[in-house]
Amino acid sequence: MGLFGGRKGREEKETLSLLARLDGKSVKYVTRRDPETQVETVIGHEGRLNTRDGQIVIICNGTEVFRCPAAGARCGELLSLEGVVIRSGEKVVVAYYKYYR
Repeated sequence: MGLFGGRKGREEKETLSLLARLDGKSVKYVTRRDPETQVETVIGHEGRLNTRDGQIVIICNGTEVFRCPAAGARCGELLSLEGVVIRSGEKVVVAYYKYYR
C-alpha cells in the first residue's frame, strides 16, 4: 500500500456501513439524476430501500424502480440527511427518506 492508498478502502467501508443502516428504510420518493444536465426526474413514490444479498434495490408501489450491485456502487447521504445519493456506473439515483412524526 502506497502513501495515499488507504482512501479507497475507507470509502468502501463507509459505503458498506451506510448500506447496512439504510436496509429497510422507507422512502418518500425516488429521482433519477441526468449526469449531463443535473435534472432530476421522479421515478417512484412511497417505497422501501433494501440492501441484501449484495444488491441495492428500491421498490416503489410494488414496482422495482432501481437495482444495482452493492460492490460497484458509491453511496452518500445528502448534507440535510433527508436522503441518499446512489451512483452506479452512469446511473445516479436520489432516494428521499420518509419521516414519521
